Amino acid sequence: MAMKKIFYALLAILLMGAGAGAALAENPLLEDAIALHDDGRDGDTKATAEAITLFKQIIKAEPQNAKAIAYLGSSYAISARDSKEVADKVRYTNRGLRFLDQAVTLAPNDFAIRVIRANVANNLPELFGRQATAIEDGLVLDKMFSATQSPAQRSGMAPAMVGIYEILDDIAPDKGDWKSKAAHARNLLKGS
Repeated sequence: MAMKKIFYALLAILLMGAGAGAALAENPLLEDAIALHDDGRDGDTKATAEAITLFKQIIKAEPQNAKAIAYLGSSYAISARDSKEVADKVRYTNRGLRFLDQAVTLAPNDFAIRVIRANVANNLPELFGRQATAIEDGLVLDKMFSATQSPAQRSGMAPAMVGIYEILDDIAPDKGDWKSKAAHARNLLKGS
């Protein structure tokens, strides 16, 4: 449930251009690949496979496209979720995590990339040991959101932050007053 909210919020951020829209203008395939990714997230396994193919094409042409790399990682995580075989679940999850970590290494201060990785890490089974990654990304996102001075950017980030604060309240309640911060982000949404 929170996963869907965060990805819809992320799509809104990309379309609004809150620090992420430039990649869409640079490569028109990225927008198509993200749409396929979102269809896959919603259960269309064929769309997930097509998204992976497109993201690979984009990355072949643009090896440093951190956003495409992050979405490729998320697409592999979706493939893992939808796989029937345990070995495929593990293989696709590990592949996805490698791409997500690579994307964060390339663009550690990219809001959208951190949201994607936090969401994937939070939704993984405990055996993958990625709760610390979800917390780390959530704390980085909180700092980014808190430091943003632009009202338009804060409003664009607010939908994703509501979900991030809900995640942090669940997995790291001792690290902040996440309920109050989520309420503040919701208030920003009401004002926009």
